[in-house]
Amino acid sequence: MADQKPSSPGTENHRYWDRLQHQTEMDLVLNDGRCFAGTSHDISLGGVFLQVAQPDLKSHVGRYGHLELHTGEGDLSFPCLVVRATDAGLGVKFIDKNAGFGMYMSHFLMLDLLSGINNLFAGALDIDETLNIAVEHIKDYMQSEGASLFLVEAGGRIRCRSCSGPVDITGVILEPGEGIVGRSIAEGQVLVVGNVDIDPHFASKVDKATGFKTDSILCAPLKIKGEVLGALEVVNKRGCGLFAGHDRMVLSALASATAMAIHNARQANMLLEAEANTQNDLRERVNEATRELVAAKEAAEQANRKKSDFLSSMSHELRTPLNAILGFGQIMDMDAEHPLSDDQRTSLEQIMNGGRHLLGLINEILDLAKIEAGRIDLSIEKCDIGLIALESLSYLETLADQNGIVLHFDHALAASADAVKADPVRFKQVLLNLLSNAVKYNRENGTVTLAWEATDNGSIRIRVTDTGHGIAPDKLASLFEPFNRLDAEKSKIEGTGLGLSITRQLIERMDGRIGVDSTPGEGTTFWIELPRAD
Repeated sequence: MADQKPSSPGTENHRYWDRLQHQTEMDLVLNDGRCFAGTSHDISLGGVFLQVAQPDLKSHVGRYGHLELHTGEGDLSFPCLVVRATDAGLGVKFIDKNAGFGMYMSHFLMLDLLSGINNLFAGALDIDETLNIAVEHIKDYMQSEGASLFLVEAGGRIRCRSCSGPVDITGVILEPGEGIVGRSIAEGQVLVVGNVDIDPHFASKVDKATGFKTDSILCAPLKIKGEVLGALEVVNKRGCGLFAGHDRMVLSALASATAMAIHNARQANMLLEAEANTQNDLRERVNEATRELVAAKEAAEQANRKKSDFLSSMSHELRTPLNAILGFGQIMDMDAEHPLSDDQRTSLEQIMNGGRHLLGLINEILDLAKIEAGRIDLSIEKCDIGLIALESLSYLETLADQNGIVLHFDHALAASADAVKADPVRFKQVLLNLLSNAVKYNRENGTVTLAWEATDNGSIRIRVTDTGHGIAPDKLASLFEPFNRLDAEKSKIEGTGLGLSITRQLIERMDGRIGVDSTPGEGTTFWIELPRAD
């Protein structure tokens, strides 16, 4: 793969990639005053390995400190404990996972990376140079030893068009269905192979020809409008880790953006060739092709705008609680010998609230991605509705009190032993989402009522009714669309517009139904039906 790292065309892209690299640089400040500046590797919610170049690192194992990042939005500080030391650096474990370090680094950078690559493709003049740049940075972000992009040629053969890593495989050709790449293209699915030595589909001829040793592979097809153009592949995740679910989601998103860029470039080239070869008697056909291209371009631009709006909205939603964490995190004192004052405890509570809000937003995004990718596992069993209802209502008591909302529930129902067939964790998630929405979107001093009854079709219908402002009939059809908050984004009510979409998909995957009845000015009832358990 390429020996020299390509640079991005244009000043704006240079600034983007420089900023992305800068955000991996951080300082470890121990409580004894020692400071280590280094580069992060193997980032997770629980900790990070910091590559530093100093001797005698093992003497610092077991010491407490703070991991500090310096960003354009402000400084971040995360309390940690040194748990490992090698000649290459120090491994730290975060004392408080809710502080949000892993979420900030992985998810913020993922959104930033998607936005940057979209901008890179949008301003590209040379598609081959652009693909080289994209593959280089995809390799770095995925923490892999190598990355390659393959395209399907006429006749079905698969050629490597761009790569980055220790060896150059540009021009390598695979037959249809050959290797993990060929299989991903043929099936149109993201594939993860943790050990290629035991996978019969692995194309070992590439390793034999180059001397490179492939251990693991993550491969995503380049699909657009039902057509598979090729595949994006990353190999050998650095460190001792394996490619995980988050890696699948990120590479799939990157593959979609890349497929769109290749499709648009090919369409543009087809138009230029048609215009160069056309004659007067074919002018109308050329004009028709031009109109189709314009329509496709407008559709692509509209999709890109929606994605940009989403990225912008999520960046704002992520920064809001993160700024709270940053603002109050500076006054935290993690030394157990110096107990927190009352003021410090108040500040700490505000920090935790911001962290929990940020975690909730990101969890919703990950839930939606898992559901849409078909990677959510459900454990269907008998669920006591009364027990789960009481647990859910207890979680909502504080929120209801803050909003002046009265929760109505007939406790005789809890003793009825009514049960449904569902995944207990996801069932509670659905119920909590409906109840919290009923509280948040209610009137001041309103009420929320939870009830259920058996139906004639062998199921149980559970109803959550509020006394809010209601929903206009013309907006009910779009209520369950992702990111559609029905203008609630203009209010002070926080959210992503993902909750109802996730709720619907979870209910449907548990063989249930969901619906809504609403009267503007009076209130709304959301109901779900799940199979009754004997």
